[in-house]
Amino acid sequence: MSSISVSSPQHQYLRNGTLVVSLGVVVGFICDYLFNLTLSRTLESHTYGDYKVAYAFATTASVFCLLGGDRIAPRLLSERLARGENQHVWYFLKFYLIVAMVTSFTVILLTAIGSYFHLGVTDTQDHHPLLKMSFVIPLIAVGALLSRILQSAKQLAWSNLPWRIGLPLAKIGAIWVMFYSLPSLTLSEVILAGATTVVVIIAWQWHKIRQLNLVDVEAHHDTAPATEWLKLSIPMMLAMLVTMVMNQVDLFMLEAMATEHEVGVFAAASTTAHFIPIIQTTVAGLFLPLIAPAIANDGDGGFQLFKKGMLWVSVAVILVCGVLFLSSHVLLGLFGDDYTEANMTLYLLIGAYGIWGVASFSSTWLQYLKRSHLVLKIGGVALLVDVVANLLLIPPLGIEGAALATLLALGSAALLTLLAMFNVMRAGVFTVKSALK
Repeated sequence: MSSISVSSPQHQYLRNGTLVVSLGVVVGFICDYLFNLTLSRTLESHTYGDYKVAYAFATTASVFCLLGGDRIAPRLLSERLARGENQHVWYFLKFYLIVAMVTSFTVILLTAIGSYFHLGVTDTQDHHPLLKMSFVIPLIAVGALLSRILQSAKQLAWSNLPWRIGLPLAKIGAIWVMFYSLPSLTLSEVILAGATTVVVIIAWQWHKIRQLNLVDVEAHHDTAPATEWLKLSIPMMLAMLVTMVMNQVDLFMLEAMATEHEVGVFAAASTTAHFIPIIQTTVAGLFLPLIAPAIANDGDGGFQLFKKGMLWVSVAVILVCGVLFLSSHVLLGLFGDDYTEANMTLYLLIGAYGIWGVASFSSTWLQYLKRSHLVLKIGGVALLVDVVANLLLIPPLGIEGAALATLLALGSAALLTLLAMFNVMRAGVFTVKSALK
């Protein structure tokens, strides 16, 4: 059987996108790392931990607030935009913007109620900035949606670089201006600086979308496929939400079960290891506009694209894991002398994110093959493992116990995901049974 390669337009797109990915991932990680170093050097370790908990809450909640609109955008819009059809984009964008505003208001209201009744970390009297950070949630949601529209149009530079590079650099600049112009720097000012820069990037991306003629705001539609969109997007949102909660639950449980200092130290290790999921999602994002057309138009082409995506993601993840492992002590030392105690924690997190990073592309592909229910079940099992392991391991082991819980959870998710993908392939979904023999 002759091998089937990825088509020439796809090859050209992937080749051009590699430069953007390399720039966005490497430079973007450096910029984000510098932002976190800036915070750790200007704030106490426990205050830095409070910020990371609040930021984790905001980013996780923003995924829920879109109900998967950002996840499904490439699937619904890529082919239309490739044909120059932009009439459908405005209706899609308007619908999910309304969804984001309604759900964001609900989250803000619930957080405010929790604060009023002094419930847990929502209690503003208990120094936590969760309520203030909740007002950034709709901004994050809007930014994610606009980025996905640009990504669907294969405008990778305008989709990724403003957030990967522009946002952390702008926040660093704003923080240093406030640090030298104000008597003291508080978390409220850090949050305000972040929100302001997010608004600027959103405005710029909207300008770019209009400039590229990717949306027709005058378009009218007689039919409303919103129900069908939600049937597709909500399962994808739930799968992504479970994955994000797994990545963040350690911080929340450490906040409840460990000391304030340990939360900040763990946050430094988690920030360092987070380079792995960043490169994983960025490299996988190269393939998102190509998956649906490949599956719909050519089964063999879909299988070849899947293999190429698995190879690219795996190589990128393994290389990054090696670099982080060899430089772990140096990277943690940049946060301050107190943070080097998280060295073993960082090793465990590198293993956890590395194992999941290799399996992650299979999870994305399962969703495009309408197997979101499998992804959701796997995520539910992994989340249960994570929570139970945290309850058992944090009291005796502290931050190392939280990292070990993450390793057990993501290792379980990776194994189950690869088994599910193998079963799907064995069933001939790609119509290349001969290639699997």
